[in-house]
Amino acid sequence: MTTNRQPSLGVHLLETITRGMYSEPFHCIREYIQNAYDSIREARRNGLISADEGQILLTIDEMTRRLSIRDEGTGLSPESAAVHLLDIGKSDKARSDKETNENAGFRGIGRLAGISYCKILRFTTSCGDGRKCIVEFDAAGINRLTERGQEPATIVDAINRNSTISEDVADDDARYLEVTLEGINADIPFLDNQSLCRYLELNAPVPDDPQVWSHTEKIRSLAEAAGSPSSLEDVRILICDADGYQQQDIRRPFKDTFQTADAKGMRRRTVRVSDVRALPLDGSQGNGWWGWIAVHERKGALADVPFSGLRVRMHNIAIGDGSIIRSLFPTQNHARWCFGDIHVTDPALTPNSQRDDFEPSKAWNRVKAELEDEAISLDKQIRKESAERNKSTEALVRRTKNQIEKAKDTIARGFASHDRKQATMKDLEAASDTLDVAIKQKRRSESEKEDLGSLRKEIEQVLTEVKAVRRTGTDDALAHLNKQARNAVRTVFDVLKNELSERQFNVVQEKIHAALKPGKRKI
Repeated sequence: MTTNRQPSLGVHLLETITRGMYSEPFHCIREYIQNAYDSIREARRNGLISADEGQILLTIDEMTRRLSIRDEGTGLSPESAAVHLLDIGKSDKARSDKETNENAGFRGIGRLAGISYCKILRFTTSCGDGRKCIVEFDAAGINRLTERGQEPATIVDAINRNSTISEDVADDDARYLEVTLEGINADIPFLDNQSLCRYLELNAPVPDDPQVWSHTEKIRSLAEAAGSPSSLEDVRILICDADGYQQQDIRRPFKDTFQTADAKGMRRRTVRVSDVRALPLDGSQGNGWWGWIAVHERKGALADVPFSGLRVRMHNIAIGDGSIIRSLFPTQNHARWCFGDIHVTDPALTPNSQRDDFEPSKAWNRVKAELEDEAISLDKQIRKESAERNKSTEALVRRTKNQIEKAKDTIARGFASHDRKQATMKDLEAASDTLDVAIKQKRRSESEKEDLGSLRKEIEQVLTEVKAVRRTGTDDALAHLNKQARNAVRTVFDVLKNELSERQFNVVQEKIHAALKPGKRKI
C-alpha cells in the first residue's frame, strides 16, 4: 500500500534538542557564543572588520532576569533572518571541508537552546543595510505545549503559534546579532556573574591574560610550527551590567604562578610555570592535532585548580571538560598533575551534539590512539619523578629514624660520658637542620613535607630528653674516688681518646667504667 502522508515531528522533540541536549545549562550560552564567534570570524575574513576587531558583549540584568548576547559580526538581513532563525536543524556552515574548517557550529539547532530556560527568546539583527529584523519566540508558550494534558502539536505548529518576525529601521552601518533571554528561570545560573565567568574562561575562545600568563607567544609559535595558527583565533568577551558598565573582560585562566591544595585539601603549595613545550612529546607532528603542556615541578595533582588536566579544543572552543584525555591515562589521577591544551584540527572529526566528545569515526580513533600514547608517556614521566622524590625522602627518613633509635637506646643504657652526650646532641641537631632544609625544598610534595615535619618534632623530643640527662657513666664510675684519682682517670681517658678510634675508645671506656665500680678495684 502506498500513501502520500508526510511524517510530522512532535513538539516534545523540542525538549530533546534544547534542554535534553545539554547536561550543563551553561552549554546553552556556549552555543550562542559559538554562533557569535563564527559570525565575527566571517566578518574578519570578508574584510568587514580587521583581524583584531569584533567582540561579544554579554549584558546581565538581574532585576528583570534578562541576559543578552550581542556580537559585532556580519549580522543578517530580514530575509536571511527568517530562514536562519526560524528553521531548525538546518545550517549552511558545513557544506565543504573549507566551511567546516572555518566554522565551529554546523547543526543549526543551537539557536533554540535558550527556549527551555526563559519566558521569551528574542533575536535582533542587522547586516548594515539600514534595516533590522526581530524574531521573537514565546518560550513559555512553547514549553506549555510539552506539558501533560495538552493537545498533540508538531514543532512547526508550536513555532508558528509562538513566534513573530518584524522589521524596523537600523543605523546604516550597524552589523550585529543580539540574542536576548528574558524571564530566565529562577533555578538557572545564567545571571550569576562569577559562575558565568568561570564557565566562559574555560570553554570560550577568549585570549590569555598577559598580566599573569607570559607564554602566549611561545604557544602561538607552536601552533605555527604545527601549521595551524588559526586554531588559536580568539575573540574578546565582555560582561556588562544592566546600565552598560563593564564588569568582566573574560580571559583564559592560566597563570605563571598559582596555588593548589595538597592531597588532603588542607595545606597549600605554590606552582610556578617555567615554560611550555609542544605535544607530541617526541617532537613529531600530530596527525590532525597539536598541543602544548606547561612545564612545572609536578609534585601532585593540581587540586582545586580549574584548568588542571589536558583539555581538548576545536576551533579554540572546549570539547568536554578534560575527561577525554583523563580517560586515556593509565593512572587517571595523574592527568591532573599537569595542564595544557590539545587542539584538534582535522576537519574529518565532528564534535557530538553535546560537544563533550567526538562522533565515532576512523579519524577519531586514529587521533585518540596518538593521544593515548601521549597520556601513557606522561604517566610514565610522572611515576618516575614521583619515585625519585620518594626514594630521596625514604632514605632521609630511614637515616633519621636510625639516629633517633640510637639516641633512645643510649638514653636507656646511660651516656658513658658528657662528651658522648654532647656528641649525641650534636648529631640530633644536625639531623634536625637537614630536615629543615628538606622541608623547604620545592621538589618535595606536601605529604612528604608533612612526614618530614613530624619526624623533626620527634627529634626535638628526643633532644629534650638528652639534655635532661645529668649523670653519665663516668660520673657514676668515679663518684667514690677522691679528686686526685678522678683527675687521673680523666687524663687516661683523654690519652686513649686521642690514640684510639671512636669505636675502640667507647669499648675501652665502658670496660674501665665497669672495672672502677665499687667492689671491683680501688685506686
